[in-house]
Amino acid sequence: MAYPSFEQYNNAFQAHQQLLSDPELQKGAVAKTGLGTPLAISGGFALTYTIKAASKKYAVRCFHRESKALERRYQAIARRLAQLHSPYFLDFEFQPKGIRVDGNAYPIVKMAWAQGVTLGEFLEDNHGKKGALASLPASLLALSVYLENERVAHGDIQTGNMMVSGATGAIQLIDYDGMFVEDIRDLGSSELGHINFQHPDRKSKNPFGPTMDRFSLIALSLALKALHEDPALWDKTNSEMDAIVFRANDFVDPASSSVFSELMRKPALANHAQHFAAICRAPLDRTPSLEDFLAGKNIPAGVIQISIKPLEGRPKLGYMGVYDVLDATSYAICLRRVGDKVEVIGRIAEVKHDKARNGKPYIFINFGPWQGTIFKISIWSEGLAAIAKKPDASWVGKWVSVIGLMEPPYVSRRYKYSHLSINVTANGQMTVISETEAKFRLTPSSTKGATAPTSNKEALAKIKGGTSPSLPTQAPATSSSANKSVLDNIRRAQVGTQSSPTQTTSQGSWQPQRPRPSYQRPPGKGIIARFFDWLLK
Repeated sequence: MAYPSFEQYNNAFQAHQQLLSDPELQKGAVAKTGLGTPLAISGGFALTYTIKAASKKYAVRCFHRESKALERRYQAIARRLAQLHSPYFLDFEFQPKGIRVDGNAYPIVKMAWAQGVTLGEFLEDNHGKKGALASLPASLLALSVYLENERVAHGDIQTGNMMVSGATGAIQLIDYDGMFVEDIRDLGSSELGHINFQHPDRKSKNPFGPTMDRFSLIALSLALKALHEDPALWDKTNSEMDAIVFRANDFVDPASSSVFSELMRKPALANHAQHFAAICRAPLDRTPSLEDFLAGKNIPAGVIQISIKPLEGRPKLGYMGVYDVLDATSYAICLRRVGDKVEVIGRIAEVKHDKARNGKPYIFINFGPWQGTIFKISIWSEGLAAIAKKPDASWVGKWVSVIGLMEPPYVSRRYKYSHLSINVTANGQMTVISETEAKFRLTPSSTKGATAPTSNKEALAKIKGGTSPSLPTQAPATSSSANKSVLDNIRRAQVGTQSSPTQTTSQGSWQPQRPRPSYQRPPGKGIIARFFDWLLK
């Protein structure tokens, strides 16, 4: 089944009163950007829109990428969660014909809005506050025990899929696309999870069962204990919202990891760090439960010795980003990634403060002269309320990384400019980095002729014996082939076998079209063709 594009969904949500089938959602108000377009958040297979209906708030998930047996998956998950009636999960309703787009009906998921903020946002705001993280390890342990007992798994435990609320650190899980319940065991996994919270074997083995959250929970638990023990580790390990203490590179070769060495210097953490290193190097199916890990039970044999000083002379992996990495000055390449969640890196050219037509303040961070065809970061009033540091003129010349959904281009025929953007809505979504770090992330890991990294969708197709989908061309991102050769060298130097962890991405092959005021799309040229027609006038 082919699903609508990002822009088609945006057009539909401009007229949601007519195009959504749910009466309650029809009467609600859709959250919008400062430009008046619907505000969407990207997930693995879905775009999430926010609707306020009276005193209630809902997340409405619309699917824009194929997921095997989508309706069967969600119906089975809904049945199981209804049986559990657990505070760890949110109520949701799968509606097979929830929205009409260009005359056709498509499924949606109507989900109650989670309380609190994501774990990533919580840690961005609180990692340096004494005692702020004290209750979180216990909350994670309780979650782990519950999942083990009920024999269910989320499939993508990470900072963006866990909501934290209250002083007790109560946790809720969101986004159930990859969830395991027994009734759909035969369908296999539909996603690979966040690379910075997954075992190196996850991509090649991609298990689908009740224990697939174990590694993620251990990694998060140890990271939280480390930050509670020494908040300075946040900066020492270059932590950010999508990488808490550890990154994928650390899991591949713990003996040469500076992060593992930092933990070995802490008496309260050294034993756990040594055990976690063994788990990283052992086969995925030997990962113990979090409860056993904390008790020192069922730790894989053949411990990899790590010390307070990383081993030198080891092959170095290139940057293993969570999302494809794009150069902010490459407008044409960014244009091809409209609708994808990506990481964009660039040097700031301009910072503009102004007010929107509704009178609310906003900030644009431009990576080129505003009169041209550029990429920019948009921070509307809601984003300004969320971020800790407000960009100003002193930011000009700094390098930044921003992660988010690439919005469709905004074209001004009057002033003849075209802007692509990512909307910043949460603290930690945008990070100031050094020029050295920026160039490291932007430099492909291999020389001329390297291929693009393998996407989640491609990897899953290979695992299931399918055919890989086509990818947008010319996307500059870390190559998996060079990382693979480095990993082969590491394997030869160490005992044990495991597969090459390469970058996971979310990519699509559709060509974006500029949104129209009407939700009905007449036939005509796409945005790329119209853009070049306009440019060459």
